[in-house]
Amino acid sequence: MTEFQYAGVTSEGKHCQGSVRAPDADTARLRLMGQGITPVRISSDAGSDAPSAGGARGLGLKRKDVLLFTREMAHLKQANMPLDRALSMLKETADNERLQTFIGKVEESVRAGKSLHQSLLPFENDLGRQYLVLVRAGETSGSLHVVLKELTVQLEADDKLRNYIISSMTYPVILLVVAVLSVIMLLAFVVPQFREIFDSMGDALPYATRLVVQFSDLIRSRWMELLLVSTLALYGFSRWAATPSGRLQIDRALLAVPLLGVVLRNLQFAMYFRTFGILLQRGIPMVDALKIAIDALTNTVLRTDLEPLVETVKTGKRLSSGFGLRHFHKTSTPQLIRVAEETGQLDATLLALADRYEEEGRRTMGRVLAALEPLIIIILGMVVAFIIISILGGVLSINDTI
Repeated sequence: MTEFQYAGVTSEGKHCQGSVRAPDADTARLRLMGQGITPVRISSDAGSDAPSAGGARGLGLKRKDVLLFTREMAHLKQANMPLDRALSMLKETADNERLQTFIGKVEESVRAGKSLHQSLLPFENDLGRQYLVLVRAGETSGSLHVVLKELTVQLEADDKLRNYIISSMTYPVILLVVAVLSVIMLLAFVVPQFREIFDSMGDALPYATRLVVQFSDLIRSRWMELLLVSTLALYGFSRWAATPSGRLQIDRALLAVPLLGVVLRNLQFAMYFRTFGILLQRGIPMVDALKIAIDALTNTVLRTDLEPLVETVKTGKRLSSGFGLRHFHKTSTPQLIRVAEETGQLDATLLALADRYEEEGRRTMGRVLAALEPLIIIILGMVVAFIIISILGGVLSINDTI
């Protein structure tokens, strides 16, 4: 165990400092959050600063593993089964080695006298900070099975939304791939069949025909170079996209795309409000709940825009006063939050907002997908028609010269 020095802010907005013993900086940070302290800086006795965010490597658990573990634990705890026995039973029925290893390590920690929250701390990267904070709240309030049920519902909802997006995008993606391959096949195999005829015409060929022939020659003679350049470009783009500046620019560009930006914004806000509402329901201090909910956002632009809300609450202002953001202009969200603060129904209102944003996101996505499929077909038809007309134009020009 290492002793870490920390400086942080309490849930009342007061600055504090002290020390905490933990195996690593991430565990220390989560323990402080469990005490209602938001850490600003954490450092070991050796003097090296430790990051106040991040986590251990974890085991690389898949979402279905986390969902299975949470669902089964909720059932077993509802039946009042002791924690160590429930974990032992889950370990025996685990359907893969990765999940079995995870449950085994948690069981070992629980049998050593630690709580479930403490036993799950090393797996923050696999479970997420929200998961750990809610488990701690459930254990503290004696309603662990209720929290596990809520987590199961949320994980299932997230999984359902992800599957909906994947299934909805499958056909357009296949259509796009077929469209690109069709054009390549035309240029690589059909156009060359007319090459000898076109060569006799030289510059007398129509410009469109010469352009198509040149593209065909490029694909046939330089296909390896084109493939290499495309691969390198894709690799370079992926490396750039992984950088903070690259991720920020990509997220900003995605939000600026008509309709698609609206879908992304609505789905991100649905995740944000749902996380925030659930945390408040479980008695998590508002500052901590805000930070965790903001961290749950995957779009860096939205995360950056919402971060000032934490400072707004820390300074003692109302949450609704910080919602004058451009993302909420011409919406009733700020007014609804203000009324919820006055009536003491903030958590229920946040969950209702999450449902509304998710529904709007799904509805807009349906319109995007409905427009995307015919758009791809139209573009493919135009490209194919251009190639065919160019070939026919070349053939007709030959007949005219004869």
